[in-house]
Amino acid sequence: MEDQIAFGEVPSVDLLREIKLEEDEEEFRSCCGDDEVWKEHEETEKEELGENLDEFSVNMFFKGISIAEAGDSGSGFSGIGVVMERTANVPLIQVQKKLDFYVEESVADYLALMDGLTEALQHNICRVYAFTDSDMLYDQITHEEKVEIPLLIALRQRILEHASNLEMFVLEVIPRFDLERPLRLAQVAIGVVSFPADGNKSRDNCSICCEEKISPMMITMKCSHKFCSHCMRTYVDGKVRSSQVPIRCPQLGCKYYISSTECRSFLPLTLYQCLEKALAEADVLHSDRIYCPYPNCSVLLDPLECPSARASSSIQSDNSCVECPVCQRFICVECGVPWHSLMSCEEFQNLPLEERDTADIALHCLAQNKRWRRCQQCRRMIELMQGCYHMTCW
Repeated sequence: MEDQIAFGEVPSVDLLREIKLEEDEEEFRSCCGDDEVWKEHEETEKEELGENLDEFSVNMFFKGISIAEAGDSGSGFSGIGVVMERTANVPLIQVQKKLDFYVEESVADYLALMDGLTEALQHNICRVYAFTDSDMLYDQITHEEKVEIPLLIALRQRILEHASNLEMFVLEVIPRFDLERPLRLAQVAIGVVSFPADGNKSRDNCSICCEEKISPMMITMKCSHKFCSHCMRTYVDGKVRSSQVPIRCPQLGCKYYISSTECRSFLPLTLYQCLEKALAEADVLHSDRIYCPYPNCSVLLDPLECPSARASSSIQSDNSCVECPVCQRFICVECGVPWHSLMSCEEFQNLPLEERDTADIALHCLAQNKRWRRCQQCRRMIELMQGCYHMTCW
């Protein structure tokens, strides 16, 4: 086929077979007598390419994008996106990267293909069917057209080196609208929410960083507040790290909670996955499940499924004491802490937060047995050895 190239060693028998196939195609073309029928046959064959995938084959869709800053052609944003489809029921392989430098979009396409091939080799992929919308990249990779730009010469060489490590590498040209998924990954990587229309150089002010940003990088929440994608990404990242989910709009006084769908429009893949995990854990915390309070265990468990424990020294009902099925230690379900056998849940919850450690509880119980008293000012324990009951703080 004219618009594809394959790299790899081809046995001489296969070469003769291909020559025979070409002769058969010529006979078919002459017998047909209708160019439209031949073209339809060729297009059907092209659509079938790469459909019979296995665990070592992928359809790779890649795209690089660049947006130049207004008034300065040497600065801007560049990013790449790669989506690799494998056989059914096997997760996609995705690559999303924001470049630390600005490059022309043609260069970004080269970098996207190179990173995609690198990722494929790391996943032990042997056959890659790659798709691009760049005629220039296709011609320079497949037909070895003369490249005058030194950077493209170097990138082309690296791409061919990666392709030589595969059993098969096929490159085809497809319309841009078929690259929507990798294009979206590249946009999100550089913080572009909507791709700018030609000639659109409008800018808006971000309420967080108070800087003027190009309109495609601005996000308007459903509550009407507007922020730049970079600030929102930093804001959401901080909330996820501190487990403060669901996340409210950063506008002071706004009570709107940002939906995960809205976050998906500006969060990179890794951060969005962390957000989903945090939201799932938040849902769990509002359910009947709890985490084992012992730091070296911390398993998620359902108290109703845990064996109940009989603490002989307990001064309350044993219903709140369960045994962790993993570490076999006792837990107070009512308080969500290691079992406090020496006091009731009411006494435990009346303790100051800084005195709920196991050692502090033991000291508290010892003080009760020894009839020690606590100074109301410095909170020190005091033992009456002799003299009157009057206390003077140290």
